[in-house]
Amino acid sequence: MDSMDSMYDVLLQLPLFQGVSRAKISELIEKTKFHFLKYKSGEQIVSKGEECTHLKFLISGCVRSEMVNKSGKIRVSEVLCAPNVLSPNHLFGRNTNYPSDLYAVEETGIMQIDKQTFIRIMQDESIILINLLNIISRRSQKSVETFLALSSGNVKERLAFWVLCFTQRKSIDVRVICKQKDLYTFFGVQRSVFMNALNELKEDGIIDYSTREITILDREKLKAILTTDDDD
Repeated sequence: MDSMDSMYDVLLQLPLFQGVSRAKISELIEKTKFHFLKYKSGEQIVSKGEECTHLKFLISGCVRSEMVNKSGKIRVSEVLCAPNVLSPNHLFGRNTNYPSDLYAVEETGIMQIDKQTFIRIMQDESIILINLLNIISRRSQKSVETFLALSSGNVKERLAFWVLCFTQRKSIDVRVICKQKDLYTFFGVQRSVFMNALNELKEDGIIDYSTREITILDREKLKAILTTDDDD
């Protein structure tokens, strides 16, 4: 397989380029200056608060994303594997800073293009623009759904909505790292109610937990708890 075919296969697997013809992608590859970066295991790719000036495509390896709340008491961690796009919803808008720290889990390859180049690509190919709008809209709608879920429903549903909101659909090794007290206080429920919910989720094989960490074992089962059929 030559480099053109390899690049085409990588781009075709990315949500932003789905539906774009092979001829158009080949044209983009020829005209666009892509930058390729390599990271070793454990190396930091992005720091929280860093300005998002480039669109970063994860083309090989895996990346761990770690998001921490303002108090520093609750941390959500997930692993994203190639092919993927890193924080595309933070390239535009009022807040263009990365919301989380990103670290390479293994030898990882990143392909990136600057914002102005990506704007030109979207102007030339409306399908890519529509794909980006769908991604941004879906993530925006998740925030509204999570707000509504946190004010109603049982603890399992509220926890499920919250985790799904802050993690990506294809993420793995999802962890919520915090003291149990901080989490049941956040959800506004008594400890006994919260622990009953955790035990039920553990019995169903959806999570495992310790005093300071909740590990999501099956994100699809967690999603199935919810009554909505919308894609997360």
